[in-house]
Amino acid sequence: MSERYLYPESVLPAGFLFSKDYLDFISQESIPDLEPWWFLCEFKDDAEYWLNELARQYPGLHFIPFAKLEDSDDFACFDGGDHTGDPIVIYVHAFASQGWEVRGGVMNFSEWLKKTYEESARYKSERAEY
Repeated sequence: MSERYLYPESVLPAGFLFSKDYLDFISQESIPDLEPWWFLCEFKDDAEYWLNELARQYPGLHFIPFAKLEDSDDFACFDGGDHTGDPIVIYVHAFASQGWEVRGGVMNFSEWLKKTYEESARYKSERAEY
């Protein structure tokens, strides 16, 4: 398994905890192909860039990006203000005007992962038709 990047505690909001489901997922020998999504934990430089960029664009909102939708500026982010240990996942569109950046969300990483498996299967099926 290649080393996966996890944001250090020093850059995370005080009290934020990653969910056990997320930590277990990124600890797998290989991360499943969930195209069109890709995981920032596999690309440290990209992860750091987008964490800082979203903080710059949307100060005070504490988005912690963990996945990016290819060919777009959409991210799946943990809500850094959630201190439950099973944080809400927020869909964020980078470069949107403040107030328009949030594109919805789901209760936690497990729910996001379930939806993403379904979305990936649909995406791959549609691509195979062409």
